[in-house]
Amino acid sequence: MPARRDVAVLFDGSIEGFLCIVHAYYYKHISPLIIQVEESHQPTLDTEEYHIITDADTAKTVHQGIIKKISPDAWHHVVNAFLADGEDKFMAIFRYLLLGFKTGRNLDDHLQQDCVLRVHKLARQVGREAHLLSGFCRFAETSGQIYYCYINPINYVLPILAEHFSDRMMNQAWIIHDKKHGKAAVYNGETYVIADVPKDANVQYTENEDKIQDLWVTFFHSLAIKERVKPKLQRNLLPLHFRKSMIEFQKKLK
Repeated sequence: MPARRDVAVLFDGSIEGFLCIVHAYYYKHISPLIIQVEESHQPTLDTEEYHIITDADTAKTVHQGIIKKISPDAWHHVVNAFLADGEDKFMAIFRYLLLGFKTGRNLDDHLQQDCVLRVHKLARQVGREAHLLSGFCRFAETSGQIYYCYINPINYVLPILAEHFSDRMMNQAWIIHDKKHGKAAVYNGETYVIADVPKDANVQYTENEDKIQDLWVTFFHSLAIKERVKPKLQRNLLPLHFRKSMIEFQKKLK
């Protein structure tokens, strides 16, 4: 068997490209020292680089292998962890999958393994943030009769939110704009796509929308009982980070 090459593996940042890294480990004997997205990589003189070519068929084969040889739960953990912020996730997910192909369906029972703990932690963080944002998203009507919402998430949870709202707002065109990552999910009433969008892109709201927002802010503040306000409990239930895109915390009471 040919010796494995220890290299810096570079890929396009997609989950399909990442699955091709797993395939390269087994079939091309490539052993990653680090895994990075090509555009963020800083070359060094002492490390060989290996560039992964993303192939949809190869990615599909690896995906099916994870489902069949490990478990659907493991795939769910991989997808959510992959959406977490930061590139340190790549090696953890990679090692998690290698361990899974050795241990099989009881992979997630190996909690003594650092890679399993790390992937579980990342997946929980992403799942929790997506769950919170699904309730905190505030859509506003634009002049083009499309409902628009902007978010500033810690992790790249836009794909999860797009899937969520395409089921719950299926008859309404909408846009969810992730200002942190410069992406937007655009739904036309039938299907959605995720595209690159400038982080500072703005939209024009209808006059009626401004009135509705004022009414909502008034309602929000009128519900509060001054003597029973508990800021610490409120921060636990609604972290300050999420309030940046919530009308009731950004718009002043008139």
